[in-house]
Amino acid sequence: MENTNLIHEDFFNKIFLSNFQGYPVRFILNKFTNELKVCGDDVVRIFGHNSINDYLGSDNGLDFINEMKKKYPEQTIFGKENSGAMFEKFNPYNNENRNL
Repeated sequence: MENTNLIHEDFFNKIFLSNFQGYPVRFILNKFTNELKVCGDDVVRIFGHNSINDYLGSDNGLDFINEMKKKYPEQTIFGKENSGAMFEKFNPYNNENRNL
């Protein structure tokens, strides 16, 4: 990754922006757990999709979901933020529902 920069910080998270082969990719670091997440929309744009929803609705995305269900049958694949799901819906800029 080239030139990783801090672009946003709030009470819970630090958000960094980097480039992978010329594509912007955001990383979200939870300041309390040190868990690092990658923005799925940014990753799938590298492969030519408009969004994670666009990718998951494609044949490749559906194959990926089926493969994850086979490999990890007990794991929840999709969920809300902090649900423990493999892929969580996460808006790092929306803190309106968080208690500080």
